Amino acid sequence: MPPDIGAITEQIGRQYLVMAFLVTLGALQIAVSIPGLRGMMLLPGRMSARVLGVILIIAGVSIFYLMPLWVDGPWAAGSVESDSTTRQWGRAAWSDLGAARNVNDVDGGMSGTDHARWFPIATALAALASLAGGAIMVKLFPPAQAGEDGPRQDGLPGLAGASYLAALSSSLPLLRRSFMDDLRRDLYAHPGSIAGRIAKRGRRK
Repeated sequence: MPPDIGAITEQIGRQYLVMAFLVTLGALQIAVSIPGLRGMMLLPGRMSARVLGVILIIAGVSIFYLMPLWVDGPWAAGSVESDSTTRQWGRAAWSDLGAARNVNDVDGGMSGTDHARWFPIATALAALASLAGGAIMVKLFPPAQAGEDGPRQDGLPGLAGASYLAALSSSLPLLRRSFMDDLRRDLYAHPGSIAGRIAKRGRRK
């Protein structure tokens, strides 16, 4: 194996990032297609978004585990069954794929810390890609054109017919009103409120 363990870790980490991104993006597409949140769907139809999600998940896992066949790494053909420290650098053979990724973290494999670093990045990128693609789909296929016109909804259901930014802009005023109503109710409206407790203490005196 090459002596630069850090370079091996970064290489495997980037490959894991690609897999986690594709799998998370695929899972998101399946999830948002169920309630029809078109503001996060990469394709206009629910069924097409689900099919795309399944394809992305299969592609992500397949690319990650088949990549040693065409990318050089610590899994050269014939050396995979050796200890991590004695593996050779090169491309794996088909018969080595089952153990090619089994690299000890002290020899360049991924540790728990590496997973904790790469996975949140992958999920954030997948969410951003889903929101950006959904905004494009809503622009290209607006709800009225798709026969889904209806009253504008706030919050997460608003993504059924609008992009994230559009749904957020319409939800913020409602959020502010709801917050102020809850605040007024907690301060004044019921006996257990702050004002109610103060008034009750005043009566006792």
